[in-house]
Amino acid sequence: MPVQSYTKRPRSVKAEFDPDFRATPVGGAVLAEKAMRSLGLRRLIAGHLPARSEMAKFSTLDAVYPLMAALLLGGRGLGAAELFREDTLAAEIFGLEKGAPSASTMYRALCDLSGLVERSEGDVYKPAGRRIEAMDMLGEPRRPPKTRRVVPEQPEAADPGKLAQTDGFLGSVARRCHKSLPAKVSRLLHWWVVFGDATGLEVEGNCFDAARNGYEKGKIIRWITLMLGPLIVAQRLVAGNCDEGTAMPALIRGARETIREMTGSKGKALSLLDAAYFEKAVIEAIDECGWDFIVCANQQRVCLERIAAERPEAQWDASGADAARGWAESQVCCFSHLPGGWGAPVSIVARRWKKEGELPEWHYAFVATRIEPKDLPQRLQKRYCATIWSLYGTKQGRENHYKTPLRDQGLHHPPSGRLGVDQAYYCITAAASNIAMVLRYAVAPKAERGIELWRLRQRYFQIAGYLARGARALTVRLAGASVGARRQALWREAFAAAGRL
Repeated sequence: MPVQSYTKRPRSVKAEFDPDFRATPVGGAVLAEKAMRSLGLRRLIAGHLPARSEMAKFSTLDAVYPLMAALLLGGRGLGAAELFREDTLAAEIFGLEKGAPSASTMYRALCDLSGLVERSEGDVYKPAGRRIEAMDMLGEPRRPPKTRRVVPEQPEAADPGKLAQTDGFLGSVARRCHKSLPAKVSRLLHWWVVFGDATGLEVEGNCFDAARNGYEKGKIIRWITLMLGPLIVAQRLVAGNCDEGTAMPALIRGARETIREMTGSKGKALSLLDAAYFEKAVIEAIDECGWDFIVCANQQRVCLERIAAERPEAQWDASGADAARGWAESQVCCFSHLPGGWGAPVSIVARRWKKEGELPEWHYAFVATRIEPKDLPQRLQKRYCATIWSLYGTKQGRENHYKTPLRDQGLHHPPSGRLGVDQAYYCITAAASNIAMVLRYAVAPKAERGIELWRLRQRYFQIAGYLARGARALTVRLAGASVGARRQALWREAFAAAGRL
């Protein structure tokens, strides 16, 4: 029998504003402010990013700090910080005495960070010219545009000197966040994991100066990153047709010292890369850093399949069936290989399998490494080939860390048509992503360690509260009557952890 409520459903609902009631729906976001204070983020911004003109209302600190805070709270694009203009109590929680910059002001601040000159309207737009008649989706005459955006032939990239400063800022944030993270989230056996990858960013329209046709469908801008564990150590935003294998060596060399400081002089790093990086220049850059590596070698599949097929059956070790992959049986083996033009050989670890329900023919995949059996823990040395594949298989989990900046912070879509502005924006957002990783892995309670950023916002930030000041302290009083006891206990545990970073 259904339980009847003692409260009858009202026949109507009404709403009104109470001018004496002051509260913010994101009172719990004081947790993020506590973490940012503990990490010394304001000091890092002031110490590494170039200063703006004294004539500017918002300094570099006044623009970048609210942008990073807003990206943690769910803001997107150049107008991310405008959420603080709508919620003045949230701005007060984050100490934004001047308020928050508008989207247009943020654009000008990012122009300054990238070294680009703000263009006049006449330089940006020109007459659109004649257009044929068209109608909108409702059947009404469609008003043709009067102007169209001028896209330069060459992308307006950031000034190299300014780019070096923003790179230094990202590296400093990564080093500070690394100190607060538990080591296990960045390690694999006895290695520190360095993960490099690139992704194509979707753009709409024809106003993006760096948009090019890549190997993905449509025009893209390419974002290349290098991570230590979940932290972005170095990144670069480039034109969509840029070869990521060509761009990665410079990124590796630029991040070498930062990663050495993070891992310690005696720390061993293991780089996991996909097939796009099985290039001589990439492997040479890795060797210069003294890292171990496992790189997918399928880029040379034709040559390697021929060599693998010629290996005697006795050299292949059975690794069994895999129902999840639909493999009826599989085998592994390894052999030395010197690609054409390379100065030193690599060990190729091959895997082949037969699929269930198909013709009994072998399918092949390959990874390259210079790890030797003696480099593995003793318990794994006899299973060398299978272990190398298992280590490489952890790369997929590393790729999940892309979800924080791309999905939860909106980096799938660049906010500006000018490459230099986007380069500055992506560097700032990458630093905000590192703060998010600290919140996920070091601040979140043990019961929810690793919680995704979007869920962290729901459970920990979106708690109504009001502010109380006294004795040079700001207290956020949260709505305890509407939050369960367990959730309150978890929030207090997280707040205490944020103060210990």
